Amino acid sequence: MDQLVTIPQLFVIAGLLLVLAELLVGIQSGFDLVLIGSILVVSGFVGMFTGSTALMLVLATALSILYIAVGRNKIRQKITTVTKKTNIDKLIGSSGVVVRSVTPDTAGLVRVNDEDWRASAEEILYERDAVTVEGIEGVTLIVRKLSK
Repeated sequence: MDQLVTIPQLFVIAGLLLVLAELLVGIQSGFDLVLIGSILVVSGFVGMFTGSTALMLVLATALSILYIAVGRNKIRQKITTVTKKTNIDKLIGSSGVVVRSVTPDTAGLVRVNDEDWRASAEEILYERDAVTVEGIEGVTLIVRKLSK
C-alpha cells in the first residue's frame, strides 16, 4: 500500500514546524524548539535515506536525551544574560548641587554623591543651588530646589 507521507517525512515536517514555531515565539523557549526540531529533521532524513524507521527512532531518542542531559544547560548558560542592578533608586531623596543651570525647557547638570547627572526641573535652577532628587526618568534626574 502506498502511503502519501511516510513516518520519516512526518519527522522532517514536524521538525520544520518546530523551527518555525521558534521563529514565531522568539527566544522565550530558549532554542529548545529549534534544537528538537533539528533533531527531528536530521533523524527523519536518516530514516528516509536508510529506509530504517527503527534507526530513525533510536537516533531521535538518543539525540534528544543527549540534548536534554548535556546540551540544554550549556545553551541556557550562553543565552542567559546577567543584569547588574545599579540601585539607581537610592538617589531618590538625595541632595545635590547644580553644576550647570537647569530650566524647564533645558536639562542641566547636578552633582549628587560625587557624580554629575543630567537633570531637569519645573523651575529655573542656577549654579550652586542646592537641590533634592524627586525622581528619575531614564538617565535624567528630576530635581527641585531645596527650600531654606
